[in-house]
Amino acid sequence: MARSGSYDFSVNGDGILRGAIRIVKGMGGVAPANSKTGQAELAETRECLNMMLRYWQSLGVGLWLNRDIYVFLAYRDGKYSLGPSGDHATLTLVETEVATAQTSGNSTLVLDSITGMTDGDAVGIELDDGTLQWTTINGVPATATITLTAALTDDVAVDNNVYTYTTMSQRPLDIDEACLVNDAGTETPLYVSTKEEWGNITNPSYNGPPSQIYYDRQLDSGILNVWPRPEKVNNYIKVSCRYPIQDIDAAANDPDFPPELYAPVKFNLAIDISHEYTNIDMNRYRLTKKHADALFNNMSSYDSDYGSIIFEAG
Repeated sequence: MARSGSYDFSVNGDGILRGAIRIVKGMGGVAPANSKTGQAELAETRECLNMMLRYWQSLGVGLWLNRDIYVFLAYRDGKYSLGPSGDHATLTLVETEVATAQTSGNSTLVLDSITGMTDGDAVGIELDDGTLQWTTINGVPATATITLTAALTDDVAVDNNVYTYTTMSQRPLDIDEACLVNDAGTETPLYVSTKEEWGNITNPSYNGPPSQIYYDRQLDSGILNVWPRPEKVNNYIKVSCRYPIQDIDAAANDPDFPPELYAPVKFNLAIDISHEYTNIDMNRYRLTKKHADALFNNMSSYDSDYGSIIFEAG
């Protein structure tokens, strides 16, 4: 027989939920009376799935979710809120420069390029006073020109930087690495401090090129602390972070994880929800639990970064 030539096997969220429920019922599981019937059963299992995936992330699962986030700097500001309602930060950055000088009070800008810009995008403009003004693009960009929702608050010279993006980033779970990107695109590594190291800084109000950061996750928005406080807004910080997994909210939602994890997720979800069913056959449970554990352990080995092993003389 000929091979399929297909590489796109996938299931949606409900496919994983139904698979887990089948495993539980194969262990003899019975839903308590007046609960877990039909759509309610799927909804409750979906809730357990989202809880389990978030917990797995706390264990370090999710190498495929590593992302780079671009954090835009403000003049002499050493603290930035990262999250959907925080300061300006994004996964996808469009960067260009001013092609024609413009004066304060005007609402249009001619740029070197408008590629990747859309109506409603956030736009940050480097002003001649050394600050970064944020507004939005008002209307579809055309002929290298964008219209601003709010007028310029200072003059803008040729070659001043302009940044645009469509969607703000989510709150990073952790930050592993960071670098300062200057106007020429050169990346300078930043030291990622511990809380204790950050607390030992004796002059936190010092201004200059940033050399280190400290990230505090918090609950709703994480706080990125930057030192020294930046004086140039034509630089930005790129952080490499663990990004949160997307929720599965509806039947048609696709999982935010690769197909290699479908089986570990299904079997471990079955073990998780089995505690909410009655009449579980414990022999079948133990066999299923052993298989789920093996799948999780194998997945953890697969979901790890490759690295070097260095041997040193004692």
